[in-house]
Amino acid sequence: RSRPNDEKKWLVKGESAIQRYQTWTTHSEWNFENKYLLLEAESLFSQGNYDSAEKKYIASIESARRHKFIHEQGLALDLLASLYKFRGDSDKETECLEGAYGCYETWGAHGLLSHIRDE
Repeated sequence: RSRPNDEKKWLVKGESAIQRYQTWTTHSEWNFENKYLLLEAESLFSQGNYDSAEKKYIASIESARRHKFIHEQGLALDLLASLYKFRGDSDKETECLEGAYGCYETWGAHGLLSHIRDE
């Protein structure tokens, strides 16, 4: 199977997931908002809209923090670090990775921490 077809398939699935999470967020903001924002950020990043993606990642991080989803806060920080790495901003990348590491440590994800340290 060719990459472009596979990529299109995942973009369609992603847009479908974004729509579902947007609906779910209206019913339970505390549970779904950060996930919805993170999916939007990933979609924007994949489309090359980096400034908007950055704003959505930050909003997802803040929502996860506010709603006490420490593991999802760590994931959003980790993904935001990838955006900064792509842009060549190593200071912000490091700051986000340290934040993600702290979240994973607080959450007790020791296996994930070992994996990160080994990289």
